[in-house]
Amino acid sequence: MTIASTLFLAAAAIIVHADSGRAVDVEALADDFARRDVVFLGELHDNDAGHAFQLEVVRALHRRRPDLVISMEMFERDVQGTVSDYVRGRIDEKTFLAHSRPWGNYRQHYRPIVEFARANQLDVIAGNLPKPLASRVSREGADAVAGLAHVPRAFSTAKDRYWQLFADAMAEMGSSHGHGPSDPAAVYRMYQAHCVKDDAMAESIADYLDQHRPRRPLVVHLCGRFHSDYGLGTVVRLLERKPLLQVGVVSTDTVAPEKVRAEATRKPRDEAHYVFLVAEKKKPRPEVIPPAKERAPETPGTRRVF
Repeated sequence: MTIASTLFLAAAAIIVHADSGRAVDVEALADDFARRDVVFLGELHDNDAGHAFQLEVVRALHRRRPDLVISMEMFERDVQGTVSDYVRGRIDEKTFLAHSRPWGNYRQHYRPIVEFARANQLDVIAGNLPKPLASRVSREGADAVAGLAHVPRAFSTAKDRYWQLFADAMAEMGSSHGHGPSDPAAVYRMYQAHCVKDDAMAESIADYLDQHRPRRPLVVHLCGRFHSDYGLGTVVRLLERKPLLQVGVVSTDTVAPEKVRAEATRKPRDEAHYVFLVAEKKKPRPEVIPPAKERAPETPGTRRVF
């Protein structure tokens, strides 16, 4: 039995092909996605089984595409040099951690993938917008950071389907947790910050591919599922920059333990090509959008774009 199979049995988890509802294993998913150019692994940031699943997918894709590149929301663009120095063995881990501003759950959830990259001499893209810039957008709006270092050269904050999903998530967070911004202008600025992050990650991937021609590596991007669900967020912004790329998207969702198998039969699902369903241990973090109650209308900006 593989590590992945043990994981799924222990966690009451399953990988579902979104259109057919068919259960698949990591190897079948990797066979499919190895033919793509960029793969998005949309996660729940605090889900142990989801992070173990990501590592298995990365390993399986690397066996098929040794020229693999890891892209991460979890590191910001201004620490790219530090990240590159570490995975290439030029600095030690203590120095790396002291200068790369890793997330609080780095050791538990992201270190295994970074160490895999280091062991196999794989590039890691630090794709996200630096937090001080994101905070400034949340306070002052996106125009306040235009043209600054590490800000994407172009970004979009249109009030489209993505905005509707974001506003709904903020409203749900406020109603279920008793806090969250109630001022519509403040919510929109938060959305702008989210969008500029998406464009930063999309631009980082696109620039890497342009700078390393004629190589055609497979890029695997780790991000919160909101950034990639429905082919929106970072996905659509990458395709705007490089429309001929073939992308693959995975989403992660939690359901009650007794409903994992039943939920797997719900089809078609629009959020991704594959969905990793895992029995919930606690309520997902509020920044993650809830599954749509019904399919979005097939209009520009609402259907899957991949």
